[in-house]
Amino acid sequence: MPSATVPTPSCRCHRIDRPFVLSGALDDPIWKRASTLELCDIHGKPGRFKTQVRLLYDATFLYVGFTCEDTYVWGTITERNGAIYEQECVEVFLNPANARHQYYEINVSPLNTVFDACIVSGRTPQNPQTPFYAFPSFDLKELHTAVKVLGELNRPGAAKGWRAELAIPFAELPGAEHTPPQPGDVWRANFYRIDQPDRCEPEHYAWSRTDLVNFHLPWQFGYLHFD
Repeated sequence: MPSATVPTPSCRCHRIDRPFVLSGALDDPIWKRASTLELCDIHGKPGRFKTQVRLLYDATFLYVGFTCEDTYVWGTITERNGAIYEQECVEVFLNPANARHQYYEINVSPLNTVFDACIVSGRTPQNPQTPFYAFPSFDLKELHTAVKVLGELNRPGAAKGWRAELAIPFAELPGAEHTPPQPGDVWRANFYRIDQPDRCEPEHYAWSRTDLVNFHLPWQFGYLHFD
């Protein structure tokens, strides 16, 4: 497990005053107002590819934008709640209540396939491999996502990367003190990426390091401060 001397990261999420249409390209100028996070490997070291996350919110949605460098962008799963975490995807883990054993997982693949679930876990820092339970029937009805591949999909060496935008509805994430968040509210959160350069050796990226090939460690989540 990470040393106690490793600080837990925190970031600010800025409120915006207008909605915008997701394109997958992060090309709306309003993204310039976003906080930007860098993902590293699970030990806090730079990964093979650069990965950035941008964050904004309004009265309805938490907006998350991923920019992923990659030379081989691929995916085959198209059904909702398929196992995209076994291929390539970006992932948002949210814990609005700072609960010890319950949080939400929202993943998007380069095919714009969504996996979203409510997670209930018995894991603790002392027992990080205890089973957890995902309930994928918990579908976010008003979740919006968009993806743009920078190059050609499913061909090695034919891409420069891919981007994803998510609009995650606050009203469908029970547990927060306020809905929508008020300035000064703090959620626990983590942001991840799974990349598989050759379809058989996954590489794992995280904002708040885990030091394990294990994203389901809520005590390791960072702090998301709403402005």
